Amino acid sequence: MVHEIEKNLRSSPRRYEVLAATSRLMDPTLRRDAFTLSRHLADLESAMADYRLQQAKLPNSPENREQSSIAFAILQKMDADIARMKDKLPALESQQIAFVAQQEMTESLASLQKSAVSLPNPIEGLQKLWQDSQSTYQVFFWILLVVALCAVVAIFMVMHLMIRWIFLPIKELHRKAMKVARGDFSVRVKLDGQDEIVDLAQAFNAMTERFCEIKADLDRQVNERSRQLVRSERLAGVGFLAAGVAHEINNPLSAISMASESLASRVAGSNGEPLLISAEDAEVARQYLEMIQSEAGRCEEITSRLLTFARGQDAPRGRQDLTRIVQDVVQMVGHMGRFSGHTIDCRPKESVFAEVNGAEIKQVVLNLVANALESMGASGGKLSVEIKELSDEVCLVFTDTGCGMSARVLENLFEPFFTERKSGRGTGLGLSISHRIVVDHGGRIEAHSDGPGCGSTFRVHLPKRAVQSMAA
Repeated sequence: MVHEIEKNLRSSPRRYEVLAATSRLMDPTLRRDAFTLSRHLADLESAMADYRLQQAKLPNSPENREQSSIAFAILQKMDADIARMKDKLPALESQQIAFVAQQEMTESLASLQKSAVSLPNPIEGLQKLWQDSQSTYQVFFWILLVVALCAVVAIFMVMHLMIRWIFLPIKELHRKAMKVARGDFSVRVKLDGQDEIVDLAQAFNAMTERFCEIKADLDRQVNERSRQLVRSERLAGVGFLAAGVAHEINNPLSAISMASESLASRVAGSNGEPLLISAEDAEVARQYLEMIQSEAGRCEEITSRLLTFARGQDAPRGRQDLTRIVQDVVQMVGHMGRFSGHTIDCRPKESVFAEVNGAEIKQVVLNLVANALESMGASGGKLSVEIKELSDEVCLVFTDTGCGMSARVLENLFEPFFTERKSGRGTGLGLSISHRIVVDHGGRIEAHSDGPGCGSTFRVHLPKRAVQSMAA
């Protein structure tokens, strides 16, 4: 539409040029300047010719055809008026008839001006087109404005829905995934809807539930294996004690057997009939009976200590005398003949109490004492045991004069299955389990050695009050 208007404006007849040329005739007419008037008439004819040519080039439309017929009629009339004025030009130079000629030419000039004003104005023809184009522009403007507003609203709605349905759920999934990565498998993602994000959240929840099941099963297996290892090491400790106890029990049993045979021979006659015994025999019998009672009591004491140590470790923690526990272990180990050349200096005398599992701590003490005695070899040595009572904990110190430890041994000392025994004995679990027991009690175990051949020192720190088990 705009291009059409622009084209019509460029090709439309220029009525203003005709009007201007007509207006220029007034001055020479009034001055009776025939030469100037003749030249201006030629300019007017030229402007009318251009107008006629442009009018003929207008598009062939009903409006343009009607406008052209009117314009050509007016131009024809103007041609007649110009011809009359040209005929009167010579008269302007005559003094007798100049005034009359001027009057006639003025009338023709008035007719020319009237005709020029009557010529069709192409702008008026384009006014309706302009109004139509303006109306169309306004309609298109409002349509575009409404479409733009709808597009902006749609964009905001799409962004809102994307944030609500995509970005926020993904952010929630990321936040929960980070919690799972930190080890919290109890988190679950709750999303509403039925899209792919919800399916992803459900898959995530199923994965975490599976993780929880696997973790619970692994924890159960680890705890079960740990209990089995502790029981195995405990049985190994029982076997270690039983080897020495069996030898020690033989001695009182031999004495009991000899005493009983002697009594039997004294109270039996030659034919197997009972005899009255003399006062001397009665005294001997009394001594033998006391020996039997003493040795039997000794056997009972040894087996009682062994059974006490062999009891399970599931007893609840309570207030235990650590001094008594250490002394019991030292006494049990002291019965073993292969350690007869070793000296055990058990210094604690006064009772020191702490809330512990007595059987577990007794196993820890046995492991440390047995390792210390074996590290000193058959040549003998000395083991010193101290108990230091501090404000909120108790420290058990075991110092031996054995083979000592290198830096590599100290670094791997509490690792499971680590052992330096060349004889092939031992599982390598004693110190590892002892370390676990001490840690479960909320304490710590420390090892120190200046190097091979310089002996070793172990310190066991136990809190006086029971703490929650830290075992996994």
